[in-house]
Amino acid sequence: MKSATRKFALVVAACCMSLGAQANVLRSIISEDAPGTNGAWSFGTIFTVGANNLNVTSLGAYDFAGDGFTTGQIKVGIFDEISSALLVSTNVLSSDPLLGLYRYSSVNIDLLAGHQYRLVADSGSDLYIQGNGTWTYSGDVTLNGYGYCSGTSLTKCNSNTEGDYGMANLQYNVGIQSVPEPASLALLGLGLVGLVASRRRKTA
Repeated sequence: MKSATRKFALVVAACCMSLGAQANVLRSIISEDAPGTNGAWSFGTIFTVGANNLNVTSLGAYDFAGDGFTTGQIKVGIFDEISSALLVSTNVLSSDPLLGLYRYSSVNIDLLAGHQYRLVADSGSDLYIQGNGTWTYSGDVTLNGYGYCSGTSLTKCNSNTEGDYGMANLQYNVGIQSVPEPASLALLGLGLVGLVASRRRKTA
């Protein structure tokens, strides 16, 4: 019984450590130009993953002043740049956690080393960073270009040379290390509790 209890404690500790690990971000803002809005735009950042696979844990949307979004949510997604397939998307909500001027909504997808992707956010009627904003990009990716167009949905727009508008961000861990969903973790915990209880009955 003591052995089973100890194993259960070790599993729970490992899960908590993995969930609490600090993720990396695609971009970090250095300065903001005067934010603006003139309708809904689909802003995209094109990048190639470097030598290591990346496990994306959340998608982020820029929240000027950190006071939430005008419409309550911003659409964010990742496209495969070659096939144009939308691989994952989510609505980032005004209530989602705020980190470094971006709010983040959880996802779970692996991006492969050497593959090209596009991170896209639709601004809706919300404020976005104008072209003179400055930020740094993660060394785990290579920036390839940008694309934007008018619209109210996630769109893989034509490339352009005007610069990145910084509307979307993502958090990731290096390597394919997908973390189980909360529901899966709960089931795992219940199963281990049941195992401990069963062994207690056997030794009683």
